[in-house]
Amino acid sequence: MRIALTGASGMLGGACLRQLAGRGDQVVALGRGNAAAPAPTPPGIDLRPTDYSRDDLRLALRDVEAVIHLGALRANPEADRNGCQSYFEANVRSTENLLIAALENGVGSFCLASSIAVYARHNPQPWQESDLPAPTSHYGISKLACEHLAALYGEQGGMRVVALRIAQIIGDDRSRRQGMLLQFIARARRQQRLLLWGSGMAARDLVYVEDVANAILLTLGDDRPGGVYNIGGGRAFSNREVAETINEVFRNPAGLWLDPTRPDDTGSQFMDCERARRQLGWQGQWSLSAALDELRRQGVG
Repeated sequence: MRIALTGASGMLGGACLRQLAGRGDQVVALGRGNAAAPAPTPPGIDLRPTDYSRDDLRLALRDVEAVIHLGALRANPEADRNGCQSYFEANVRSTENLLIAALENGVGSFCLASSIAVYARHNPQPWQESDLPAPTSHYGISKLACEHLAALYGEQGGMRVVALRIAQIIGDDRSRRQGMLLQFIARARRQQRLLLWGSGMAARDLVYVEDVANAILLTLGDDRPGGVYNIGGGRAFSNREVAETINEVFRNPAGLWLDPTRPDDTGSQFMDCERARRQLGWQGQWSLSAALDELRRQGVG
């Protein structure tokens, strides 16, 4: 299959490239300027720079059968200061242009990477795809808008569309070096104590990057139904559990330091992934400790 992939230079894009290459698919990596694919570029990858305008994308998708859309502006304080404007331009407008170009080229399948951020904290947990989305961030609003656009254009043009609501991904995310997970890994590798705010009971859904890539590839099968699917770890992992597991995997004797003077969000968030198991045949294969041990072996931190 010939597949166009946006966001190929990111952590998840790299995992998709590896798995697609292993299957023998032909990949067209789309990106702005030099951001089409990671360096060094895997063999057999067709790099196509794009400005994400409709005319440019019409040419870029001229010979592909499926699109995997991972490219997006991620949640960050600088973009948040501009309200929805930055996310609309980078996420919503580019997604609509990509959908229009895909339809005009007769693309049969479109997979959109959405986010757990479309859910609302007041919904009962675990969150299910049937829950009414009510995002509480500009980023989450933009991802929900992308979902609606994908469903609209897919229905109008007879293109099979899948949106994956993805939990926080565990992996070597070089764009998020200041995030809690990679900071903890770096400190554990240096045999330093890990600092937790309050009780460390704030909890979130976590899923390993290779499991997410596997879910994305499963959506490409013609026998898989379209729609929305949750992709996560199936439960909430507290910050303290994550820190303790990192210390165990990295054999860090320095332990933890709980700072009771810092604010601590004791809430949790996680999704039910039964629909993905039942309809896509997907199930996460990596436990938290196995994923962290793989990062240790890769030299992350």
